[in-house]
Amino acid sequence: MSKIRISIVAMVVMASLQNASWAQPQLTSTLSGFVRDGSDGERLPNAAVAIAVENRELGALSNAEGYYAIPDIPAGTWVVTASYIGYTTQRDTLALAAGQALRWDIELERQALEMGEVVVEAEATATSEVNQRPSVVALQVTDVQQMAAMAEPDLLRSLQLLPGVQSASDFSSGLYVRGGGPDQTGILLDQMRLYNPSHAFGFFSTFNPDAIKDVTFYKGAYPAQYGGSLSAILDVQNRDGNRRNFSTSGGVSLISSRLMSEGPLGQGSWMVAGRRTYIDPVLRAVRRTTDELDGLGYWFYDVNAKVNTQLSPNDNLMLSAYRGNDHLDISLGISDSTNTDTLSLGFGNNWGNEALTGRWTHVFSPALFGRVIAQYSKYHSDITLNLFGTPIAVRNRVRDVSIKGDLDYFAAANHTLRTGVGLTLFRFDYGVLFDQYENDQVVKPYLLTAYVQDNWQVTPLTEARLGLRGTYYGEGGHLSLNPRFSLSRVLQEGWRVKLAGGSYRQYLQLVSSEGFSGGDLWLPLDETVEPGRSYQAVAGLEWEPANSYRFSVETYYYYTDLANLVVLDEEQGENDEQETSEDIFKTGGTGYATGVELFAEKRRGRLSGWLGYTLGWTRRTFPDIDGGRTFPPKYDRRHDASLTATYRLARWTWTANLVYGTGQAYTPAAARYTLRDPASDRPVDRLLAASRNTARLLPYHRLDVGMRRTFGLFSADVDFYLQIFNAYNRRNEWFIQYDPNDSTEQPIVVRMLPIVPTFGFDFRF
Repeated sequence: MSKIRISIVAMVVMASLQNASWAQPQLTSTLSGFVRDGSDGERLPNAAVAIAVENRELGALSNAEGYYAIPDIPAGTWVVTASYIGYTTQRDTLALAAGQALRWDIELERQALEMGEVVVEAEATATSEVNQRPSVVALQVTDVQQMAAMAEPDLLRSLQLLPGVQSASDFSSGLYVRGGGPDQTGILLDQMRLYNPSHAFGFFSTFNPDAIKDVTFYKGAYPAQYGGSLSAILDVQNRDGNRRNFSTSGGVSLISSRLMSEGPLGQGSWMVAGRRTYIDPVLRAVRRTTDELDGLGYWFYDVNAKVNTQLSPNDNLMLSAYRGNDHLDISLGISDSTNTDTLSLGFGNNWGNEALTGRWTHVFSPALFGRVIAQYSKYHSDITLNLFGTPIAVRNRVRDVSIKGDLDYFAAANHTLRTGVGLTLFRFDYGVLFDQYENDQVVKPYLLTAYVQDNWQVTPLTEARLGLRGTYYGEGGHLSLNPRFSLSRVLQEGWRVKLAGGSYRQYLQLVSSEGFSGGDLWLPLDETVEPGRSYQAVAGLEWEPANSYRFSVETYYYYTDLANLVVLDEEQGENDEQETSEDIFKTGGTGYATGVELFAEKRRGRLSGWLGYTLGWTRRTFPDIDGGRTFPPKYDRRHDASLTATYRLARWTWTANLVYGTGQAYTPAAARYTLRDPASDRPVDRLLAASRNTARLLPYHRLDVGMRRTFGLFSADVDFYLQIFNAYNRRNEWFIQYDPNDSTEQPIVVRMLPIVPTFGFDFRF
């Protein structure tokens, strides 16, 4: 404990020394304020604000709350420019006196209008600023909402179309990023950790597209303010709410309806969004077609709510809440041979997430912005079975309560410091009930974190980000310091080189079934196992010949240290005592992921979209698996390509996605052998497995198409859409199933979804 205190004190001292060395000259001025959407008052993160001073340009990006500050401005009259993707660029002339601290809040007007055959679009400056950083993608919510999808727009499925990101199957919205599993990607909603961000067993994600404001996706080498994941971070912010007017939007699809309302609240705002399926009547109709099916029911819902209160020009209080739940019930009535009795067989699964965040932000001075955040997040999964009168139940709970504080210090025109500390208290509750026997296990670890980060404009053409994150994990007393860095350098007009890297730790482990996310089980690693650690290195080259086009190539390499990878031990006996991480997992694993990503993007004009390709390798080695031989995990992909295209013509929008990927790795049967059953004295055939994951399924490919038509209806804007998932009905292979009791049977190839057409409409008023 003393070591972590020393490290935190060292960080604070270092930050203080830097602050002192970068103290502002007495006769310079500071320009600061918030960047907002002029139509609804939403604060815009990562907006670019620049001021032309003599022969140089000073600038800053707004933080997550839309706040910016530019210190060290000489007295005089200067031109200030503010820009954000999808908005008009605003220019103004400001006169600054010596030593003045000027508050200048900026409101930008949206500019993405279609008038007949003329398309008017905004400059792409702001998003380019974010995407020019290594391994980071800032997606526009409008792009997600218009992409061809299955049933309705989905954020996680849209991210699967990016290079370096793969899907496990048509049935999964999980993210497999650069060779990492879905548990190695941290998913945050308004900075709350979501432990199971999926509905319908993985078909859909928990993110309501109407409620999303901003999406930032770090595919690797993520900065010091994030932690807890070996691979990637997805940071999603919901809308704050319309501060100007009451408005409503929503949509109706074949499986669900959604509605979002927002409006002003004093000097602040509120937002409520909800979504629910209505496939219950369909399931009831299916139930009536068979006598044995007594009950069949499934539904899910989710609700997002947010309230912002502007306590003063410098103080804001925000409360954000999320709740989502899936519910499945299956009841079977099976008659015996005499038809005199009916045996019952029941299965139920109820799972979901709850999350609550309270955040207070305060402008301490024009150059110092602070926030205090309190968070609560809970994931639950309850599985119940009734096997002919014998009750069986499995309970799984994950809860974390966190409190943290952050400071953004705009220390100088070329230095922006960010630092923070946090404490997270976990509670893992796992219980099993079998008839009259009940077993409960509760673990309560804690995690201390501290970080410091400097965004440094080294020269007008070179930007660096240097960070250090310290963590102390209570289970086993694991203390670690993890450095992070990134570098971006403009070589010449339109050309940029990027480098990034760092060290990362993960303390929680997911036990999951690819086809059944409702039973996902999170477990903390204890003192018997060293937490996972990865070293990441990323290098990239980007060419932007014009505002409309961008081409990039990025290579990555991840290496995970010895004894730090774990996988579920599937050889443990059912009655064996499993009380430690070493009992549950096979440990001592090493591995690496390396590859090259190519990305070409057209951002403006009637035709827009991107083409992505990844050439990658992922390997794992465990002493207790396959004799210590190195093997590819099932989500290893040698080749992965995706093409997305959007064509706009007047009120019509046409979209298409084409994806291709190397077949998933699996373990085939290598031989057949015969044993004699000592009880029956009969020969029994068995299959002998080959080396782990030495065979491949057939390559995966799929085409999705969609069309959307916008029209006015009374005072509302309505979009009608028609989408076709897997348009040419390719039945891709999911997995190979062998019969363990009869080796003479041919293996069964289980396939994924056929063609799935759907239609619906979205509305706004």
